[in-house]
Amino acid sequence: MGKEKGGIEEIWAHPFMSLRDYEVGIQFSYLDTVYWLDDERPEIEVRPESFTRIYKFRRAYLTEIITPSITDPVGVVHYEYRGVFPAKLIIKFKSNFRYMWPYSENALGSIYHSWSDELNSIVLTNDNREFACLVGANRKPFQHITGHFTDFTKVDSLFDGTATDEFFAGSLLQYSLEMNDNIDIVIAASSDGLNQTAKVFANAMSHPENIFNETKKYYKDFLKNHLMITTPDKDFNEGYSWALIGTDRFFVNTPDIGKALVAGYSTTARGWDGGHKVNGRPGYGWYFGRDAEWSGFATLDYGNFEKVKSQLEFFNKYQDLSGKIFHELTTSGAVHYDAADSTPLYIILAGKYLRHSGDIDFIKQTWKNIKKAIDYCLSTDTDGDHLMENTNVGHGWVESGKLYGSHTTLYLTSCWAEALDEASQMAYVIEQKEDADFYNSESQFLKAIINKDFWNEQDNFFYYGKLKDGSYNPEPTVLPAIPLYFKQADENKALPVLKNYSENGFTSDWGVRILSEESPLFNPRGYHYGSVWPLFTGWTSLAEYSYGRDLQGFSHILNNLLVYKNWSLGFVEEVLNGAEYKPSGVCPHQCWSETMVLQPIIEGMLGLQTDAINNKLKLSPRLPADWDFINVERIRLGDCSINFKMNRIKGKTIYTFEQTNSQPTTIEFAPYLPAGTKIKKILIDGSETLQQSNNEAINLIFTLNKSLQIEIIHTGGISVLPFVPSPKPEYRSEGFRILNDTLNENVYSIDIQGKSGNSYVMKLFLSDSEIRSISNAEIISHYGLMYEIKVPFDISDEKYLNKTVQIVINN
Repeated sequence: MGKEKGGIEEIWAHPFMSLRDYEVGIQFSYLDTVYWLDDERPEIEVRPESFTRIYKFRRAYLTEIITPSITDPVGVVHYEYRGVFPAKLIIKFKSNFRYMWPYSENALGSIYHSWSDELNSIVLTNDNREFACLVGANRKPFQHITGHFTDFTKVDSLFDGTATDEFFAGSLLQYSLEMNDNIDIVIAASSDGLNQTAKVFANAMSHPENIFNETKKYYKDFLKNHLMITTPDKDFNEGYSWALIGTDRFFVNTPDIGKALVAGYSTTARGWDGGHKVNGRPGYGWYFGRDAEWSGFATLDYGNFEKVKSQLEFFNKYQDLSGKIFHELTTSGAVHYDAADSTPLYIILAGKYLRHSGDIDFIKQTWKNIKKAIDYCLSTDTDGDHLMENTNVGHGWVESGKLYGSHTTLYLTSCWAEALDEASQMAYVIEQKEDADFYNSESQFLKAIINKDFWNEQDNFFYYGKLKDGSYNPEPTVLPAIPLYFKQADENKALPVLKNYSENGFTSDWGVRILSEESPLFNPRGYHYGSVWPLFTGWTSLAEYSYGRDLQGFSHILNNLLVYKNWSLGFVEEVLNGAEYKPSGVCPHQCWSETMVLQPIIEGMLGLQTDAINNKLKLSPRLPADWDFINVERIRLGDCSINFKMNRIKGKTIYTFEQTNSQPTTIEFAPYLPAGTKIKKILIDGSETLQQSNNEAINLIFTLNKSLQIEIIHTGGISVLPFVPSPKPEYRSEGFRILNDTLNENVYSIDIQGKSGNSYVMKLFLSDSEIRSISNAEIISHYGLMYEIKVPFDISDEKYLNKTVQIVINN
């Protein structure tokens, strides 16, 4: 981990920081100056398997390629030097063997440092040699120095160490470079003992190129084996692939702890230091309950059942005797059970795992853990209102700040209701009918409470939480997106809430705030009261798709997806500022930020729902109107893999399905076509079907054997395209929002919001018709089926104005 510009700030070989402050210098033979690469401005290339910097000097190029092993605790830094003159490569670094929090910086005792001629490396260990770090190259250095040093001073052609009282070892290596030369620096570290670490190091040293090749192959195979989507939008395709890769990088195997998802990556330079002199908290690079559970939903969606099973086994292993699931488990082995939501989310994840995988045997084996978790949740209701409680149980959602303090929150109630739903389904499958009926009854009761007791009739919004005296906190927040995602809310309540979310109060050009910028509690830097989390944006998108608001849902997908182009290239930030487009969190790479690119795409845009027990799949794709094709590969349902394609030409849309399983699969298919589309006929494998459709709304149920084609013959259709902001770092929101769209006979109305005094351009798809008239806007271009429409907003004292654009088309 570190900065893109140069060096490596920290290397963690869980559970300890093995190396830090890795810096590289180059000295050309015709100069006495050392050019430290941290001071240069390289070209950057980020690939799934590597991170590359290209440094250009007047008479030389130096390329640095950093690649970690996927399976072993070792990495290689490969250097390619091309120069007119020979040079020297200088590597310096420190090591403090910082054991992960909550332990102190002195937990591992002394650091022993030496040079090994046999291994051709610097060797660093703790007292008993259990923790070790080795650094060397595939050639002999002409200088090696290691000791109790804070830095190094150049004396003629060599360096001397600068002594320090601080607790770390400093090391330096110098290598000669010919005019056309390559060299590999190998770094290995682990808590498996010096002997095992040395074996890993020696193996890597013998063939360092294997690490690069194996890592490249891993990611190539990873993308080939999971759900992939190809569309006409290249940014969408690339961002989706990077989100898959970014998610997979959070699966961490810690010796003696286990294999599971960690939450976020950063260095110890950011975030809370835990009250220690030397910070032992690398971002959120340890195991979290709720983070892994929310992230596990998307992991199931893209078909990695094995890693979700490992995650569930991990939760089982560390489940409290009470049945509670942990909130935090550090890679040093300290565990906290201070969250209320991690336990119901565990139950939901288990249920979703069953519906995706069909793995009944695992659910039977795990039922004792699931049952303990359910019983624990039931036990938290101390006042008999059927609600799980936060009081004396833990936080969930908000951990601190101005919103903290409810006796129970709507968010927790919603998670508990969904957990009971999933528990009921699991219990039915494993023939625990009495339990199944009880869980189902409780779930229905809680959904009624959500719609009645948690509904704020005055504000037309859901309450945030219930207080101990029976009153409610009325602050509008993003948390009602959870019952909306789970489809627990009545439609007449969901729609006004979702309209609020689509407006500028909640939505910025880069995502959704936890509360409105109009709230007196709002602070754009507030972690839990004003900032934008990609997690919140993903929740909102899922909620929008649940109630048919795909224009807004797609815009929110792209808010998250496009973050990969800024800051930590290829990856999605933990938190963004609520007023300006810039990072505002601890981690530049966060697990559930990545998965909230994926989950709304797969469950929302594609409308994927699985039932592997009955070999059934539902797809309800709601695609942007200008997409004329999509290719979806490897939808995983149990042991089956299904491919789905759409191709659209004038007057016809063709859907093609293929599957690998010999067993027939029942598919419920409900694609959405633009408003006003008139269906002339539907053909399945060339034969006209009698199944009914209601113009743009289609619902087909068919059996897929090996392959099948659906051909829909249609005319007409109109739709504004989802608005896709392109914010620049450090800029504020431009403020254009599409709030709603409706077609009434031949009048298409678009409700929009924008900043007073500004004008905006939106795009409109229109097939087999012409625009007769338009109000509150003007057409500025027309090409094929697409129109560009300019919308001006008057100057006003109000920050934002609403208006309706009406478009009259020929029948």
